[in-house]
Amino acid sequence: MRRKYLAVTALFLALLSSPANAHDLLIDMTPAAGEVMTTSNFEATLTFNNDLLSVAGEQNAGLETKLSGTEEWVSHEVVVAGPTLTAQIELTESGTYDIRWKVVSSDGHGITGESSIVLELPEPVETPEPVVVIAPVVEQEPEIPSGFYVGLAMVALGAVFAPIGLMMRRRAKKS
Repeated sequence: MRRKYLAVTALFLALLSSPANAHDLLIDMTPAAGEVMTTSNFEATLTFNNDLLSVAGEQNAGLETKLSGTEEWVSHEVVVAGPTLTAQIELTESGTYDIRWKVVSSDGHGITGESSIVLELPEPVETPEPVVVIAPVVEQEPEIPSGFYVGLAMVALGAVFAPIGLMMRRRAKKS
């Protein structure tokens, strides 16, 4: 009977004992895995179940993206505040993007994860080239100002009346 009592007590204590602390867990991610984005500039937010460990002056968290099928990962500046990691993301072309992140959990262990999103940017609208119309040059005869004709008339009258006036003056002197 004593053995039975010890066995029941041991089982009871085993069931009541607290489980070992597990690493912190990602509980929310924006944009969500597989989400279709229509803007190339957005904020990614990862929320964990406990505050993340952040040591001043050390980079112990990160978020990177790459276009699927390529090899180059692009790092983005991150901000850790409590249980949240935030990064400003700017992507360049449509396609599926892989996202990977790393943080240090509240118990000091590093945790990582991966996700992917789809970026569908609108097709650029082609604007037609402006049409430049060059009007043909119409040759016009130079316009003669009206003052020219007035001056010409005065010269002609002077040519006619000057000799008459001279003749009259001479006659007046002779008489």
